[in-house]
Amino acid sequence: MPNFFNPLHQPVPPTFQSQHSALSDACPTLSPPFQTTLPHPSFVRLPQSPPPKITAVQPRAFPAAPILFELIGAPSRGMGVPMRELVVRSGCVLERMIVGAAEHVGATMGKALRVVRIRLVIPWPGYEHVEWISSIEMFTSSGPLTRGQLAVDIANAYHSFVMKSSTYPPSPLAHDWRTSAGGISFDKLILLACWNLQDDVWMAEVFVDRR
Repeated sequence: MPNFFNPLHQPVPPTFQSQHSALSDACPTLSPPFQTTLPHPSFVRLPQSPPPKITAVQPRAFPAAPILFELIGAPSRGMGVPMRELVVRSGCVLERMIVGAAEHVGATMGKALRVVRIRLVIPWPGYEHVEWISSIEMFTSSGPLTRGQLAVDIANAYHSFVMKSSTYPPSPLAHDWRTSAGGISFDKLILLACWNLQDDVWMAEVFVDRR
């Protein structure tokens, strides 16, 4: 993994204080503006495409704003958060690691979509036929879902997919993206953002560290 600063007890740099772009709501619903320049030489973007069932539906005129995930103290923006950290750290620790971790993004997402849960699709290349969908509640017993909690839920969804995908034969299109023995392991995945594709359907932007 890249040599991130230890995020615990680090101050929040000014460049990280705003997570929202005024243009976010104007982005095409089915074409998230994935950045064109990768933040690290060893990073490759997991080439996920919205499922045909989603693209066949009339998109929302104004999709919900994307949710971004950044590590406090990272050397540059857009490097995301390693998923392996998300599944082993406590909520208190994650609040000191992730920029805006305590922000109640579930309230914004739920209000914009008028839903209490979202569907996270994982159209992993070569495994699209699996049609993997995870349900994520926007509200918990303690209130709306926070950015940190959403990151954990997404990481857990990808962990379940990677663990169980070995029972599904990949298509010939899998190539270097297979998750079986010798393929991509969960600890190589990095969460950067989550995009609203259609109504209550969201998809994560994920990097794979090839080192």
